[in-house]
Amino acid sequence: MTNTKDIQKRFLQFGKNTFGDFPLLLQQWKRDMRSLMKDDPNFEPCQSLKAFLVIVDQIAAEHHLSMSNMNEWLHIYQNQIREFVIPYIDFDFNNNNNNKKENNRDLITSLLNQSFVESGSAILFHKIRETISKNEFDLNEALPTAKIKEKVIEATAQVRTVSDYPKLLSNQELNKWNHLTEQALTSMDDLTADIFDIISILWMKQAAHKDQMIRFHTDDALNLRQVQGRSNDEGYQTGYRKKERDDIMKRLAALTTIWVRIERDNLKLIDPENGEIEEYGNVQFNPLFVVDSVNVAYRGDKPIGIYECSIRPGELLSNFLFGAKKSSGLLALKTLHYHPTKQKFHKRLARYLSWQWRIRQKGSDYLRPYLIGGDKGLLNVMGIEPATRYGSRMKEQFEEILDTLQHDGIIKAWLYVESDWTEAIMERERNWFTNSWLKARVQIVPSDDVTLKDIDLLEEFSLESNTYKAVNFSSLLKGMSAKEEVAVSEPKMIEMDVTPDLIKTTRKKKKISLTDAAKSIGISHSTLSRYERGLIKRPLSENLDRMKEWLESLE
Repeated sequence: MTNTKDIQKRFLQFGKNTFGDFPLLLQQWKRDMRSLMKDDPNFEPCQSLKAFLVIVDQIAAEHHLSMSNMNEWLHIYQNQIREFVIPYIDFDFNNNNNNKKENNRDLITSLLNQSFVESGSAILFHKIRETISKNEFDLNEALPTAKIKEKVIEATAQVRTVSDYPKLLSNQELNKWNHLTEQALTSMDDLTADIFDIISILWMKQAAHKDQMIRFHTDDALNLRQVQGRSNDEGYQTGYRKKERDDIMKRLAALTTIWVRIERDNLKLIDPENGEIEEYGNVQFNPLFVVDSVNVAYRGDKPIGIYECSIRPGELLSNFLFGAKKSSGLLALKTLHYHPTKQKFHKRLARYLSWQWRIRQKGSDYLRPYLIGGDKGLLNVMGIEPATRYGSRMKEQFEEILDTLQHDGIIKAWLYVESDWTEAIMERERNWFTNSWLKARVQIVPSDDVTLKDIDLLEEFSLESNTYKAVNFSSLLKGMSAKEEVAVSEPKMIEMDVTPDLIKTTRKKKKISLTDAAKSIGISHSTLSRYERGLIKRPLSENLDRMKEWLESLE
């Protein structure tokens, strides 16, 4: 029988190997484990430790494993454990208000370890971002104005360079802020769209209510964009040049000059829990973002730049980013890394796909083809004007963009719809570009990170599930050391006559969803998903037997 101190020691060592990029986390776990052993009924460990204990206990129970020889099997499930715990680490850091600046650094570091991050995906959110990236504001209006028209919503966005000033600014500081906002129209570009995404992402991670301000530093954006600083503080880049910071703050100031109003067809926000509908009619213009205060950097007595502020989304935007009514999807972090001018088309397509995947998620309609040309086509989405004279060059550019997105893991694969386009058409048709290629369609396969959101591990092992809702974590930790050893220390292996490819091919041929197949087999959908993707190298014999029986039942 293994004693409790031994269990704690092994857990902390595993935590060091698995979560080494979160040094403060291990200190917190160590303190919390000590407190759990004191039998204080009112003590609650941090969410990440709760998640860790839950997932380890679940794995041990599911596979009949013993805590006494955890060193022999814990590492096998390292990726699964890390994937499950990471969101709760974010939660812990986001709710620790002792040091907001350090909190942001930990949050940024955490986000940089992810391929996809949660971002806004409402239609108004996407259309405003698109308007900003392409600078579609009409200068012929009294105020630069952009009209946003879609089937379900119509809105107006205006640029107003004179607005409420941030608090606590001196005359010198006000002049600095005014200088930034006066450049608003020339600052509407793909970098500004990046800052729009970054502030929204950080706010969604930290806000406890719709009116909460968060601290934002230019270095946060530069880190998420993976711009190299001149120094490094535990994974957080610092020492950026003045011009790099000024470019970020100029874009943030531009965002604060945008005001939005819903024009017609009341905006309906439906609470998914109770089905209640909240409607917004012809509301007054509302600021896109609100800045409460700024920190001005000085060199001597001279203000040299504004690099930090408190900020939140305006009332209208916050409805899409907070609470049960929010509309969010997954944005590839690589989108922010692309160069805002040289790779602006990559950015625009990645943002558009993120929005489309959220729309298509409900019906799992990910493989519906996209048009290349036309008003709704991908070229128009990216802002590429078709030119027959340069047909071959444009086709190559289009394909290179998709190839880059595939190489960077934003998409899994892409291909032309064969009935629309083959390379042979170029050889036999003189006007192939206009007559065929622009009318062709492509299928774009999302990354597994996107499609597997439907079977999120957080649902399967949720701390709010019936199994663990009222768990006593002190008893759970002690119980791990008190459990009798399992007779067999390693999962029993059998000679495989079932393969991941066979399971996946059969399931797709029979048009059975991953969730339904897993339920029929008698295993969790995350286990089946990982097995199909080849992530389980040594499956349990009982699971293989179940899969074999399932295959036989389909014959």
